[in-house]
Amino acid sequence: MGPYRTKTKGTTNTNNFTTRSLIAILSLGGDMTDVLREREQTSSDAAAPSGKKEITADRYLSTEILSKEWEHVWPRTWLYAGVASDVSEPGEYFVFNIGPESILVSHTDEGEITAFYNACQHRGARIMVNERGWIKDFVCPYHGWTYGRNGALTVVPDENRFSQGIDCETQSLVPVRTEIWAGLVWICMDDDAPSFEEYIGPLKEQIEHYRLEEMVVAQDQTVRLECNWKAVFDNFGELYHVEHIHPQHALIFDCPTSRVRLWKNGHTSVYIDGFTVNTRLPIPEEPTKLMRGQLKSLGMDPEEYRGRVLDVREDVQKTRRDMASQLGYNYDLLADEELSDIFQHNIFPNMLITLQPDKVLLMRARPHRSDPSKCYWDKITLVMPPAEDAEIVADLQFMPKPKPVPEERPEREEFTQEDVIAGKKTMDITVDQDVHLIRDVQNGMRSRGFKKQVLNDDESRIQHYHDWYSWYMGV
Repeated sequence: MGPYRTKTKGTTNTNNFTTRSLIAILSLGGDMTDVLREREQTSSDAAAPSGKKEITADRYLSTEILSKEWEHVWPRTWLYAGVASDVSEPGEYFVFNIGPESILVSHTDEGEITAFYNACQHRGARIMVNERGWIKDFVCPYHGWTYGRNGALTVVPDENRFSQGIDCETQSLVPVRTEIWAGLVWICMDDDAPSFEEYIGPLKEQIEHYRLEEMVVAQDQTVRLECNWKAVFDNFGELYHVEHIHPQHALIFDCPTSRVRLWKNGHTSVYIDGFTVNTRLPIPEEPTKLMRGQLKSLGMDPEEYRGRVLDVREDVQKTRRDMASQLGYNYDLLADEELSDIFQHNIFPNMLITLQPDKVLLMRARPHRSDPSKCYWDKITLVMPPAEDAEIVADLQFMPKPKPVPEERPEREEFTQEDVIAGKKTMDITVDQDVHLIRDVQNGMRSRGFKKQVLNDDESRIQHYHDWYSWYMGV
């Protein structure tokens, strides 16, 4: 049996900022850090309408604020619900649970992917409790009310006993706005909220040329954390902590020279040079251990880079592009920088996409339904299946990875942060290090001695995110 492949198709846009604008910046001889930061961080159309706000401890601790988010944040934004490949055929479905809400995503007989509230219109019971699967009809386990794959009510047992009658059309499942983009299913619970196109804005051009819709799920994990959902999301909104708790990054990334962009609606991006070393540290005489393995997998001799480690990044870009057909990948839409660097996009309010040429991480924070000091952190790893005639299997990933292309879609693992801390489970070395620390952040914010955050310029993505959060919350 060969590796499974996604059947859901998406659109591709070649007019992307990364390819054209980065080349323009380089050709002008400018500094990418300064140009990108000034371009977006001083842009008035990216700033929240309500302006800059303090980030106080109560937004991480208050049950009242958690409850208010259900009215002001979650319904009014577009939320990543799942991967479209999980509903690529008629009859396939998955359930997206977030706080008190449960959304049922279905592939209809008409070939559409659509979503409904997972609540029977009889007495409110949840219809589907399994995470995903295939089904002929949706049958409520309580009294047997039956709905088609398109949500239409089709069967009411003992219908004649409803003396007032049953209008099957009005008693069908309540639909939820749905969009399919980049191989992902997005939902919005507010009919009056902006369109997905308006909401996601220029990020579309930053992401879709990576062809996520052609990738497959290689790993699916959820860790239960003892912190507020915004605390863990903040953690992935800055690099200030990297040199303190992720020392391994200094051997392959240059975080101090990362470039930041701030977008309308609270989205943010960061661009990090890869296949290099931290510019704050002495340049090593020879490639690091991680670099050596990656160079060898491309047929490159690490010994050739003695005394010239900083040449590795550009040479990897060239070699990767030259060997694309042998590696079994199509890099035609990717800029040279996208063949070596990390591009991360945080999409308001709760998910982020970390892009590599043939691997993508999807991570998402989901709030606990009633406890502001608990949440769920989801991580899905997507990989691009190489062409069947690929001649070389190169190990070019920055982090340890699962089996590159599984024979079938892996089941979701769910575990606690204690499992991670004890070494019983791992998400990857970087996420594990964050999980070790995040509980102490939440506990520290409970102190009488802590009132509000004090951010530096490198944490501008956090401030931007919370300014838009404040606007949604009416602060």
